[in-house]
Amino acid sequence: MSDQTNEAEADATRPAPPVDAPDVVEALETLPRRRDQLLPALIAAEHALGWLSEAAIEDVSVHTRIPLSEVYATATAYSELRLEPPVEGRWHVCTGVTCRQAGADALLDALAGSGESAEPVDCRFLCALAPVAERGGALFGRCEAQRLIALAVEDGDRS
Repeated sequence: MSDQTNEAEADATRPAPPVDAPDVVEALETLPRRRDQLLPALIAAEHALGWLSEAAIEDVSVHTRIPLSEVYATATAYSELRLEPPVEGRWHVCTGVTCRQAGADALLDALAGSGESAEPVDCRFLCALAPVAERGGALFGRCEAQRLIALAVEDGDRS
């Protein structure tokens, strides 16, 4: 019996995936239904939705045929994956060791002092660009507080 036949039979008996957003299912359909596609599937789902909702994690579980507990464990192990919806205009400042040594705490203090919404996040693994901040999906490296505050003011003027 061929692999294609086994996959077709498995598809016929598989329950319909929980649909969080059509874009998530569409993004997952571009990937093979294999265990080794777990991380690419999580990344594709996050890009399609902007974060990983419980339904999106379930979609990944169904697509990759990996138990939900394993998919959730993997999703929570990677600090780069967002498990909460993004908050418009909030700064995320990397607080990994290198970023802290390069001034991440001062960035957080300066942003908070200027009235900006900012929160520390786990290491973004961009140590060569420390300190690193992210806002609205855009990453900023070698950050200085005044530059981030100026960007925030500039964005506020555009709204």
